[in-house]
Amino acid sequence: MNNFNFNLLKYFYYVAYYKGFTNASKQLNLAQSALSYNVRILEQEMNQTLIVRNKKTFELTEQGSELYETLKSVFGMLEENISLFQKQNIYQELTIGVRHNLSDFIFKDTIETYMKQNPNVHLNINLYSKVDQNKFNEEYDILIDYEDYTNIIETTNKKKLCTLENIFVSGNILYNLYKDKTSITEFEEAKFILMCPNKRKAKFNKMCFENNITPKSIISINDSNLSRKLIRNNMALSLVPKLSVIDELNKDEIKELKVKEPIFTDNIVIVYKKNNNTNVNKFIDLLIKKYNEEDN
Repeated sequence: MNNFNFNLLKYFYYVAYYKGFTNASKQLNLAQSALSYNVRILEQEMNQTLIVRNKKTFELTEQGSELYETLKSVFGMLEENISLFQKQNIYQELTIGVRHNLSDFIFKDTIETYMKQNPNVHLNINLYSKVDQNKFNEEYDILIDYEDYTNIIETTNKKKLCTLENIFVSGNILYNLYKDKTSITEFEEAKFILMCPNKRKAKFNKMCFENNITPKSIISINDSNLSRKLIRNNMALSLVPKLSVIDELNKDEIKELKVKEPIFTDNIVIVYKKNNNTNVNKFIDLLIKKYNEEDN
């Protein structure tokens, strides 16, 4: 049996299943003469007649019927296992949209964790500055954005991810100039860098208006990496989500400026399509678990 060709069993199974050589040869994409020859080889190997050959009828011998029933059970289990394997390893995609100035800190290590846990899922992460209902419907499985922007998406499939605490920060040199100031009214002559989106600028201007001050200049930047670099280089003060500069704060590369006035916060939410895509649920659960752990 060491040199036994197990393809012979497959050929016989197909002939028996399709009740003839003609249909079996089509399914196997094998010439009918070659198929007949291989079945004869199997009969010789087993020293048994398996098929009664007749031009008008097709009939299995008793031994052929017994072998077919055995193979039917074996091939049935094999096909079931192959089908299960294919379902588990099928190529899958998950498309996530995230506002570009959130992308480099809101995910943290979640993407890496998700990829390790779901190696067969192809992740598409698209950065955007503006999204609308149609784009969400057509392109994304998940959106991660400020609550102010996701309000335009008409769906109840939303979950709050986290609340971003905003803080004033500066580089070490500017910190020495402003560290004793306790009110934003004392920042009126300072230059400011603001990380977009523009709604942040609107909230900042509202805060300044309520405190009767007019900032000297404001630089709006979409790139949070560039923003942090300018802050470290003491180019200006900045109002940023604390989470976006947590590494620099921990390394003492930039400083937080404390003020008595309350500073607005931003809610970050996940918007998703409610369907049978378990990958969506896995990703959302992983993200929410991550931020719940940080809150605790």
